[in-house]
Amino acid sequence: MSALSHDRPLRVGLFGGTFNPIHCGHAQVAKDVLQRYRLASICFIPSALPPHKTSESLATAMDRYEMACKALRDEPAFSVSDIEIERSGPSFTIDTLRNFKALQPDAAQLFFIVGMDAFQEIHTWKSFRQLFDLAAFIVMARPHGPMPAAEMKELTVQLARERISAAYTLSASGDALVHPEKRTIYLAPVRPVDISSSRIREMIRQGKSIRKWVAPAVAAYIEKKGLYR
Repeated sequence: MSALSHDRPLRVGLFGGTFNPIHCGHAQVAKDVLQRYRLASICFIPSALPPHKTSESLATAMDRYEMACKALRDEPAFSVSDIEIERSGPSFTIDTLRNFKALQPDAAQLFFIVGMDAFQEIHTWKSFRQLFDLAAFIVMARPHGPMPAAEMKELTVQLARERISAAYTLSASGDALVHPEKRTIYLAPVRPVDISSSRIREMIRQGKSIRKWVAPAVAAYIEKKGLYR
């Protein structure tokens, strides 16, 4: 059955991050998640003032937004939102989810996409327990990364029960955490891409080509603006 079938509620993915800069790995994992969870679309949300990240190499919010738009312009299922740029103050996820929830049809389902590293810090996010009243979470991890799949599952269960709600239990299929009232937490293995934004920034500082790892329009934008040097 198609993800866009009329007898299914609209399933919308939200992919937040600094995207400093956006690269092919971001697009690859988003495609994996889109297909695996039969989402109708995924909206990328560059943060304006990420409360957990301070970096001298952080490009302006508008630059990061523009790069995301350029990287994803040929992907019809992907869009980019400036909701956190337009909103003043720190970019708290709880505010973003509330805004998106208010804009969607009542039957729409939101899926917030995060990496395992971010999920491990979920207890430091503003109003973090309320996040799971508003959206399901898709926690991404590399199936053959530094953390074995079994260990990742065990850690996710532990974190969910200790920090969010003790009522979370592992589903019969073993690939999700379910709750009688809160939204589901999905465990998503994604294909690894051996690149990161920090590595790309370092390559730029070293004068190396990044065109293998970012869209041509993004590479041209970075060069034109002199970013990350």
